[in-house]
Amino acid sequence: MQILTIWDTLNEWSDGFRNWLFEHYNNPLLWVGIVVGGFIIFKAVYSTLNKD
Repeated sequence: MQILTIWDTLNEWSDGFRNWLFEHYNNPLLWVGIVVGGFIIFKAVYSTLNKD
């Protein structure tokens, strides 16, 4: 039953994050941060997969 408590904890965290995101969706710095963070993750994965 340990897996269910982990699953419940993840659901609580995701609900909290979703509510926070809905409260701050009109903040332009949030969207700039999301785009920059996504680009950094994309660049890291892309460079890792294309190593010679």
